[in-house]
Amino acid sequence: MSVVRNSIPVLLGLLAIALIVGVVAITGLNIGATSGNEQETLAKAETGEPTIYKTALESTNTAPTIGNFNPGTMFVEVVKRVRPSIVSISTKKKIKVPANPWHRFFRDFGYQDEDNDAREQTQQGLGSGIIISKDGYILTNHHVVKDMDELTVQLINNEEYEAELVGTDPTTEVALIKIDASGLTDIVLGNSDNLQIGEWVLAIGSPYALASTVTAGIVSAIGRDIDIIRDGKGYAINNFIQTDAAINPGNSGGALVNFKGEVVGINTAIASPTGSYIGYGFAIPINLAKSVMDDFIKYGKVNRGFLGVKIKEITSAAAKSYGLDKVQGVLVFEVVKGKAADKAGIENEDIILSVNGVEVNKPNELQAKIGAHNPGDEVKLVIWRSGNKKTVKVKLEGLDEEPETIAKKESGDDNNSTLIGVTVSDLEDDQLSSINLENGVVVEDVKSSSPAEKAGISRGDVIYKIDNEKVESARKFNNYVDDLKKGDVVRMRLRRHFPNGQVFDDLAFVEIPKK
Repeated sequence: MSVVRNSIPVLLGLLAIALIVGVVAITGLNIGATSGNEQETLAKAETGEPTIYKTALESTNTAPTIGNFNPGTMFVEVVKRVRPSIVSISTKKKIKVPANPWHRFFRDFGYQDEDNDAREQTQQGLGSGIIISKDGYILTNHHVVKDMDELTVQLINNEEYEAELVGTDPTTEVALIKIDASGLTDIVLGNSDNLQIGEWVLAIGSPYALASTVTAGIVSAIGRDIDIIRDGKGYAINNFIQTDAAINPGNSGGALVNFKGEVVGINTAIASPTGSYIGYGFAIPINLAKSVMDDFIKYGKVNRGFLGVKIKEITSAAAKSYGLDKVQGVLVFEVVKGKAADKAGIENEDIILSVNGVEVNKPNELQAKIGAHNPGDEVKLVIWRSGNKKTVKVKLEGLDEEPETIAKKESGDDNNSTLIGVTVSDLEDDQLSSINLENGVVVEDVKSSSPAEKAGISRGDVIYKIDNEKVESARKFNNYVDDLKKGDVVRMRLRRHFPNGQVFDDLAFVEIPKK
């Protein structure tokens, strides 16, 4: 009891001290206090005189700070530096449409329309761009300027210039235009290789014709392959920065900038079923854009280096098959004979782990790293072969008529066994000859939801190698599979043939079920 009685005065004393400290703290933070101006305003209100309402920010002497950092204005200086370098691009394209809107309808039913002369209309578009030199070079997107008859650039001060196209690259979605001007405010190009997930970024552009719009967000992901761009030959480098900074139609070609005011990406696309922003946008890494821009200025075209390989993503089954301790690298499933990789000693089923010291774990990442170099450049590759790492130097070559480096979506592996769900049969010599093979078996059936189906095996595929052993008959194939243990991974070389006569080789991996 004595302890309790003696504690009461102490507790009362502590409460009193806390109350005093609280009053002092509130007074120091100016919470609940009125300034001289506010007192004057209140006085006017009491006397019935007209007054102007004050906002909460106006009634505060200073914004809250952490040391010298002011979170309320953390984007302001960046925006001040960057906005003058962002332009709006208006486009016009002349198109022809039938003078009679029913012309196509009647034509489809065999009627001839006498009034079928086409009339000319002007199609208009809007995008954004980034001034990258004081003499008028501007980066933007391929889809903003492609096939346009007129390009008009509007600066932040509303000055307008006619622009000419310097170059455009559908494989990266990068384009370069030029206006006849000088003394422009050019922007600083950053290093997108240093970008980190979670880093703050700003997207600046002209969505919906609203010039110099600024939105903020973070880097949500890097190295995204969203499969939205492709040139006429089927080749593309889909390697995007993903951000939740709002990007909308008209933002295309604008800047994605970091806290230093450096451009780290060119805003390009959005993920949306409606065509408007719903949460994610995508930007081309500026390092990739730099290489394209330099080529346009130096050569007037893209002068991109190529390895000469066909590649695919490594799966957990593939990693296990090759003895990797984790899923990493990019698998070379075919080396194009006589090309750069072949000359350097790269072999089928090598796994490329890094390019010039930078890890690559997806086909699009490898393509972006190689695509940033020119023919004649030497790159250092670290590869995984037969359980060991090996360093190979490759002198890159240019692209011929057909693309040399084609990324294929991961498919998998197949097997001819009830356990893995695939059935094969023998082929006649003339059938093999028609697809340029000396041996192989054809897949007659693939069981639904089986390991083979999950691995991407399809009916009609021809399996001509299994774990580097030639497949000469269905019987030998079945015997080979039957000798495997549960949990083993088997790899097979497939050939697919299409009605148009084309053939395509693939490498597949199937893990034998453990149950």
